[in-house]
Parts: sequence; C-alpha cells; structure tokens
Amino acid sequence: MKRLIISLTILLAFTSCKGPGSGPLVKESFAKADPNQNMAGQNHKGQVITEKIDVVVEPCGECITIAKLLAGKQSYSGKVIKIKGKVTKFNPAIMGKNWVHIQDGTEFEGGFDLTITTDKQASVGETITFEGKIVLDKDFGYGYFYNVLMEDGKSVL
Repeated sequence: MKRLIISLTILLAFTSCKGPGSGPLVKESFAKADPNQNMAGQNHKGQVITEKIDVVVEPCGECITIAKLLAGKQSYSGKVIKIKGKVTKFNPAIMGKNWVHIQDGTEFEGGFDLTITTDKQASVGETITFEGKIVLDKDFGYGYFYNVLMEDGKSVL
C-alpha cells in the first residue's frame, strides 16, 4: 500500500509539472523582468528605488554633470572624472565598499543619479566632489547591474 501511495504521488508530481520555472516557489515577476529597464541612469534589477530630489549643485571647475556623463557615457568609459553632487543614499560595507548615490539636479533621458563605490563615509544631504574611474555595464550578480558606475571614488575638494 505504501508503494502504491508513493508511486501515485510521484506520478501526480510529474504530470502536474509545467516545466522549468513552474511551482509554488517561483514568482512570475522574476521571469518577466525587463533587462532593458532604465532607472536613474542604471539598469538595475534589484529593488533599489532612487527618487529624484529637488537640488541644484554647482559643478566645480573640472567637474562634469550627471547629465553630461550619462549623455556621453561611452566617451567617459575607463576614464577618471570629477563629479559633484548631493548624497541621496548611503549604504556602508557592502562587498567591502561603501555605496553612495549622488544627484546634482541635472538629468538625461530619465537618468539623474550616479552610484559611486568608495571607502569614504558619507551622510545623506552632504554635498561631495568625487574623483574616480567610470565603468559601464557593471554586473555584480544577484540582479545588481549598473549601466554607469564610478568605481573607487575618492573625495576631493
């Protein structure tokens, strides 16, 4: 009798399976995620939501704006630039780095935020000038993909 119940259970499991991606633990939202979705200048599949703030930051003499960076991102790829902005989000000690989001009040095609990895501590609301290398299409896995990212940003005056 036990063998019959086990056999029927296995048979039922196989016949009701709809293939890969089916089952009670699979959420449709994962399968239907749009990999080309652009949010705040970054393609980000994770749940980080960046809100645009009302801010005007005057760039320093050698700085570029976020809008200029996003508009010409290919020309800045691999180059060290300076950028000044107001800290809108700070996440410390993730993968051995601090993650800073800045905005300067400029925007290009819906992108208004730049994410910077750094060893510097920052406070939300603080205005900081960073210098660092721009990388494009950076994929950290686990759904964290950035179209434009400044790596190893150093705080400069």
